[in-house]
Amino acid sequence: MAWTVAPANLDPHQSSNYQVDFNYLAPVYDRLTVIVSGPEVAPMLAESWEYSEDGTSVDFTLRTDATFHDGTRVNAAAVVKSLNRARDPQQARSAPSLVMVTDVQEIDDRTVRVVANRPAVDLPAVLSSTTAAIINPVALDNEVDLSVEMAGSGPYVPEQIRRGDRIVYKRYDGYWDPEAQKAATLEIMGLTDDNARLNAFRSGQVDVMLAKAGQTDDLQPLLSQPQYDMHTYPVAQFYAVQIDIGQPELQDPKVRRALNFAIDREGINSALLQNQCQPVYQPIPEGVDGHSESLQDAYTFDPEETRRLLEEAGAKDITLRLITVSGLSPQAEMATAIQAQLAEVGVKVEIIPLPNEEAQIRMGEGGYALINPRLAYPTPAQTLQTNYLTKVRFPTPPSQEFQDTVDKAFDPNIGDAERTELYTMASTIASEEAYDLFVCGIPTQVAFTDKVVGADEGAQADFVGIVDTRYMGITS
Repeated sequence: MAWTVAPANLDPHQSSNYQVDFNYLAPVYDRLTVIVSGPEVAPMLAESWEYSEDGTSVDFTLRTDATFHDGTRVNAAAVVKSLNRARDPQQARSAPSLVMVTDVQEIDDRTVRVVANRPAVDLPAVLSSTTAAIINPVALDNEVDLSVEMAGSGPYVPEQIRRGDRIVYKRYDGYWDPEAQKAATLEIMGLTDDNARLNAFRSGQVDVMLAKAGQTDDLQPLLSQPQYDMHTYPVAQFYAVQIDIGQPELQDPKVRRALNFAIDREGINSALLQNQCQPVYQPIPEGVDGHSESLQDAYTFDPEETRRLLEEAGAKDITLRLITVSGLSPQAEMATAIQAQLAEVGVKVEIIPLPNEEAQIRMGEGGYALINPRLAYPTPAQTLQTNYLTKVRFPTPPSQEFQDTVDKAFDPNIGDAERTELYTMASTIASEEAYDLFVCGIPTQVAFTDKVVGADEGAQADFVGIVDTRYMGITS
């Protein structure tokens, strides 16, 4: 499989962006739960779970047939050790994703209780991410360098690790779910350049490739042949210029709204993304609970309105220090287009290319903007919390009204209708207070040969731009 970025830090708890690292980590590291197509939360190392009456803790019952790759059994003590590491800011960059967890307890050898500081309907979904991967405690006790070695309990073991290039995996004999290891050998390589990825697919070097929106026309000659196919997942994630609303020039919501009117979304879509990326104006996409139809055209392309609002706000000398991931398309091209569009209304944009592993971290320091997809998760509450209530992705906290609305949506004791209403309220606040410069929503697409099975069951691809290889394989 050809992915867009190469493997870097292999420690799942040190991931600054699980969306980037998931593909390389998931074959080796199991979690308590897994996302399957739907998207739905399904059992993984935990065979079942139960909420407390007030919804602030969840008891997970572990399966009895899971082992780490050295043969030791996955038990409650191992899970507690891993999750405590994953939520410790001194040991884990990913700790903000588990900020709601206040305690992890071993009730007995098969039962783990995870305690939260609020009602946590999202907890099983949160623990499906590789940022909550369960690591062999032997490796942790021996202080194995997990940035270069791997120690999990998943369906595959790494046979060859070439950081900055690829990982080759072989099937782990005795894994509890044979359907998750259809291929005897799995190889995932990182090819940032779209043409290189397409050429590798065309030449038969790879069986599956992530297809970017700008590649649609180039893929057509292949897709017209019966031995090739492509699956398009629903739109869930969206491109945005992620901004720091605490930056002095951007503290006034009127200024942030003004900048949204300066973005020519249709122009970017047609010129750079072959009309595959539809304009968005809010953080919850169409078809997902909480999407507000009233915001469909919240920010039309209107430079005059931008100038009017900026003048009304008394805003002058606005500069965005815009981070891009070095060499990654179409973000680099989008950044240049947005730089030109904002220049037309007197806003300066300084483009700062950074390596992938540094980009999100620098954004979290404050005072920067970042052009990248906003992450999506199985529940809208998770999506809103991760993107706007996590410092590394939103350095200055949003309004208290937004925070309170999202917090209420986590209560497992409220009904679906009330929860959806809360999602809509939060999405509306984020749009009206312009927490991003919203650009466009893009589907995840995967091209594959006719020998590949399971390419339409990419699980996490139902809500985020990740293609999980868990149920993929090759026909004999």
